[in-house]
Amino acid sequence: MDMTHWLSVIGLVLAACLIWYFIAYNPWAQKEWEQLPTLKEYRQTHPYCVQGDDTACCHCGSTLQLDVGLLQYTDWRRQTICRQCKNRLWREMDQ
Repeated sequence: MDMTHWLSVIGLVLAACLIWYFIAYNPWAQKEWEQLPTLKEYRQTHPYCVQGDDTACCHCGSTLQLDVGLLQYTDWRRQTICRQCKNRLWREMDQ
């Protein structure tokens, strides 16, 4: 095999890695997700929102939330969003 073949293989692998990094991982979304508090931090910051086992939204008081993936439904980086006012409340990770 000649050198151009190997360079094209390396180029394809590098392109696949870059596509994964910027589309699937998305460092900007990761940074924004990391700025959300965890559930424990959220409950400590907003103790008035703790209602037994439920945690209410600090913006509207609703206890109805959505658990969604950060970039797609199956994303391991999860965020909880208030179902009523659509504010992002806290983050979680699928284990």
